[in-house]
Amino acid sequence: MDEEREEIVAVLVRYARAIDTKDWELLHTCFTADAACDYGPLGSWPGADDLVVFMEEAHAGMGPTQHLLSNFQIEVTGDRASSLTYVHAVTVLASHPDDWIDTIGTYEDRLRRTAGGWRITDRSFRTTRTVLSPSLTPEPRRVDHPEAGP
Repeated sequence: MDEEREEIVAVLVRYARAIDTKDWELLHTCFTADAACDYGPLGSWPGADDLVVFMEEAHAGMGPTQHLLSNFQIEVTGDRASSLTYVHAVTVLASHPDDWIDTIGTYEDRLRRTAGGWRITDRSFRTTRTVLSPSLTPEPRRVDHPEAGP
């Protein structure tokens, strides 16, 4: 079980590294081809190809990004698993390096063991809070997301 947990954490961390390094081929390896991905107000995608295209387009105008993951809660049942992971994502605009978006939330994933290792089959991203640099929005700068709860 510890080995399976480590393999699943490695997939989740690989996802963060792929986004932060803009390695879209690596990002693709985190998901099954038919993965269902729901990123709340950002959108939903019916497969890995569509999600990767969105991420590439969404990050085209970004400079450095950091997707920090923590509090991995993982349950494994045979060749299936579920996980809940906290995410803290900071993105910097390439055109204005002093402008940033700071988001915290959760990834709720279902995974399946494949011939190539563990892959995400379903992802639900829920935002808890987003804060923008002062120049990106008038006061208040904080956006709370009521669906996340208190």
